[in-house]
Amino acid sequence: MIRKLAFCAILALALVGCDNEEEQILALKNEGKVLQQRVDSLRAELSKTQEVPVKWNIVNDTVRAGDGLFQVLNRMNINASERGKIVLAMQDSVELSSMKVGQVFYAAKDSSGSVQRFRYATNPATVHMLTRVDTNYVYNRVEKPVVRKLSIYEGTLAPGGTLNGTLLKVGIPRRMAGVVGGVLQCKVAFSQAQPGDRFRILLEDTFYQDSIWISGKVVYAEFEGRTVGHHEAFRYDDGDPKSSFNAHYTENGEALIFDGLRYPLDRLHITSPFGSRIHPITGQRKTHHGIDYGSPTGTPIYAVAEGTVTVSGYDEFSGNKIAIRHRDNSESWYMHMSVRGVSVGTHVAARQVIGKVGSTGRSTGPHLHLGFKNEKGAWINPASKTMIAAPKLTGERLARLKQQVAVARSQIEKTLAAPAVKANDSTEVMVRMIKL
Repeated sequence: MIRKLAFCAILALALVGCDNEEEQILALKNEGKVLQQRVDSLRAELSKTQEVPVKWNIVNDTVRAGDGLFQVLNRMNINASERGKIVLAMQDSVELSSMKVGQVFYAAKDSSGSVQRFRYATNPATVHMLTRVDTNYVYNRVEKPVVRKLSIYEGTLAPGGTLNGTLLKVGIPRRMAGVVGGVLQCKVAFSQAQPGDRFRILLEDTFYQDSIWISGKVVYAEFEGRTVGHHEAFRYDDGDPKSSFNAHYTENGEALIFDGLRYPLDRLHITSPFGSRIHPITGQRKTHHGIDYGSPTGTPIYAVAEGTVTVSGYDEFSGNKIAIRHRDNSESWYMHMSVRGVSVGTHVAARQVIGKVGSTGRSTGPHLHLGFKNEKGAWINPASKTMIAAPKLTGERLARLKQQVAVARSQIEKTLAAPAVKANDSTEVMVRMIKL
């Protein structure tokens, strides 16, 4: 009897346990259904957000010879209002005047034809992105990982050879070879250079995926000859990539800028170069007789060289304008100013403030239009005018140059410790390379 009662009790407990387990299983199933509903809901929302880009129409166009940004955007069928907003969103961060043939612009348009995304890659490692937010665009710069390398090229002039020709033979890009010659010719009379004269060049190159050349700069250039003597040039970085003081100098701060007007403003950002273009207001093709530098209203404008003010006035096209005649009878012109600071007949010094940036006259926004007339009164490209444009560095800039000279000499020493190999079989130039 006792055994029977015990068995019944155990059976009852077992049945109770089974009921509890079934309840727990049922509860877990219900909880699983709730979780699944939440997952399905999240997936639905995610699907909605992913469906939007699929509906966008991706268009692109390639920069052609003679193109400006206007022509490219026009061929992409982007309306005038959005064209203006795209330019405004990019112009402070992108050197639009340096577009190269073959570069591609991409735009993602929604069903109404409105541009939602805009993409421009200046090189494989640098991508400029615009994203539409409300009625305007937000700019974002995407920088992919790159590798920087230092290279020292050392050699001597061969009979009948030139420095520029030798550098081109060993594969140094033409632009960088031109920089070397340009800065050294401020000190070196190359017509008197002789076979056996020695040179040393330190370059810093940037590569994408370790092999695709992106950019390069001349950190240091040295030339020593029996007749022309010993000379050095150091690259100076002012801390702002658009500073007009970014150039090459002697160790004592003397400017080695041989060609080009470089300093009507402290910060140079070209928004429209010299030459044929589509006018941003009229939409007509005209020759642009100058260079436009985008800059905030009120930015000081400097005289590019010593001279006498011949014009200080206003008209509906140029706005506030000033012209200065220089010693060689050429004239520099400054237009669209907010303020004119000098009057006709005033003698001005190089780098003297003559006014402030504005947007007067026919203008789409604050900028300086710098024009230049030769001694015959014809408009010429200001970038082709030859004169020493940057003053000697002093004060904080000279101190910064001294620090950078010390860094350059340290880099030279480290690079010289690397194994030397012949640059190629056509010259006796030796090259050493290290990664930074």
